[in-house]
Amino acid sequence: MRALFLVPLLLGSSALAGETKPGPGEVELAALYYYAEQKQQDRLEAETNRLRLKYPDFVVPADVYSPAARQVDESTLWALYEKNDFLGIDAEIGRRQSENPEWRPSEDFSGKLARRKQRVDMMAATARKDWMGVIEAAKSLDPSSETEVDLVWMLLDAYAQTGAKDALTDVYRGLLFREGDKRLPDQQLLTTLQKSTRDFSADDVRKAMGLLATSPMLQAVLQPVELDLTRKEVADFNADEKRQTPIGESEVGKLRLAAEKGDRPEDLALLGWYDLKLKAPESAERWFKAALVKHRDENDAKGLYLSLAAQNKQDEAYAVAEQYLEDLSGDPEFLMNALSLRFSKPDQPDADVKTVTAYSNAILATSNADHAEILAWYAYNSRQYEASKAWFAKSIDWESAPVRVKGLALSLLRLGEKKDYAALEGEYRDIYPDIWAEIKVATPPKGRRSIAIDMPVASIGGTGYLAHFKAKRFSACIEDISAMEARGAVSADAMLIKGWCHLGLNRLADARNAFEAALGNGRTQADAAYGAALTLLRGRLTDDAEAMIGMYALSEKRDREVRAEIYFQRARSAFDHKQYQRVLDALNARAGLVAEPADLSQLRGWAHYHLGHRAEAQAVFARLNTHLYDPAAARGLAISSDYPTR
Repeated sequence: MRALFLVPLLLGSSALAGETKPGPGEVELAALYYYAEQKQQDRLEAETNRLRLKYPDFVVPADVYSPAARQVDESTLWALYEKNDFLGIDAEIGRRQSENPEWRPSEDFSGKLARRKQRVDMMAATARKDWMGVIEAAKSLDPSSETEVDLVWMLLDAYAQTGAKDALTDVYRGLLFREGDKRLPDQQLLTTLQKSTRDFSADDVRKAMGLLATSPMLQAVLQPVELDLTRKEVADFNADEKRQTPIGESEVGKLRLAAEKGDRPEDLALLGWYDLKLKAPESAERWFKAALVKHRDENDAKGLYLSLAAQNKQDEAYAVAEQYLEDLSGDPEFLMNALSLRFSKPDQPDADVKTVTAYSNAILATSNADHAEILAWYAYNSRQYEASKAWFAKSIDWESAPVRVKGLALSLLRLGEKKDYAALEGEYRDIYPDIWAEIKVATPPKGRRSIAIDMPVASIGGTGYLAHFKAKRFSACIEDISAMEARGAVSADAMLIKGWCHLGLNRLADARNAFEAALGNGRTQADAAYGAALTLLRGRLTDDAEAMIGMYALSEKRDREVRAEIYFQRARSAFDHKQYQRVLDALNARAGLVAEPADLSQLRGWAHYHLGHRAEAQAVFARLNTHLYDPAAARGLAISSDYPTR
């Protein structure tokens, strides 16, 4: 990459000589001509004085009293300009030119319009992160003289995002090393240098500052850039696992002082990770706590947890993980490890329902056999044998181990599933021969835990409500889950199964309630939304079903299935209400998703017929009659063709 700031030498001759001094444009002069035309002498003099104050060298145009100087009223164009209504402007210009082919907008309006369009295009491209679009829209900008500096900053962002280092360097050079009256104001210099800390090394930026800070006052203005460079160096140190040598404390000390006095949680977090890497967890804890007071953040919560864990403050660390469950769910590996202490040691107090659910979801998201085993033993020791069986089976699926097979065998014995136990022993006796004697003399657990353990849906099988559901014994399934509810909290998976059982019995209100109870769990949400949508459709609550799948994402196949049924119901309802165009609209929407069966094609034909589309109706019925003979289709063909049936 070219050095950022080789160039002060190249910029010495950049100032342009002999520039004309600014004066009023046509818009400002328009008022002057108007007052002269209206013979409002007092206003004319006041406007003249105003312009002379603004432009000391202003001279009243000689033709201001001439009829030829009469200005065309552009107020309509300017009103559209203020609204960024470029299509309206084009239409108005076209209208005027149709009346007077010689007419053209004033140069002032045309120039300002071109610049306004450029600004709007660049802002829109920036908003949608279309960086090549920003670069294309900015092609007429000259960084060394552009007065609307924010446009050049957008261009800097675009070049930075596209990796165009040479172009990026040129734009920075054009902004920073202007001379004379083109030199940027101090605040704009400061902002540009702050941006440069993102794109160039600290050494490059400091060299540029040395060239620019030619006075003590400007040096003071640029002090925030020094702080930004320290932030960058601390962030780079934190991110580089190989770097272990601390940054000079005199430099970091300035950031510590700014963090304590300022209101930037980012500074507090930077110092927290810095001290944590330097194995100073007490200091890191203080920084992360201060950051979290100002702003709730997942990474700051992680930093606080790690700082506390490094000091062996395990209970406090666990409390942080519980407090930030939702924030940390985006990193299931971290959350799973943070929560595992509560489940892995028998002397720990009970976890609450939210924590159990979060831990279960994290295990499923990571397919971690070790943590599945931890949760399985937690369930087993609380006498939740269905759950322990499911989690032991899941842990074995991911990675077999003798202790996991032992746990599954014990769960099967406690459930009285002798046939499944015998099959398991037959499968693993030769692989793990030492566990079976221990299993046969093991005593049942005391069942101290009381919180229900979530089960993975994929582990359906065995006895209890899961077995009833699999065998379509829906009433027995519901009774078992209702008994679980009476004893305390029930898992989202159980509520999902309860919903399907109620739906199997066509108890729509109960099914809807059960599915909605399972919507709050991330693991069961998609299945619950699908079940709720089918329940609503069975109750002909078409709009509610559409709202349901609008709120919760389904798989592509399920979404297509539900939407097809929605459009079918709307087509039938519209036909019953003699709204035949709506019938066609719904059928067309459905046909875009799935193939159209014969009965709906007949509905299409009759809708066309009632709308007076005889040719379309005849084509539909003829096509149906060609493929298979159907009396209803034949009748439709006869009526639409105006000849009698045989």
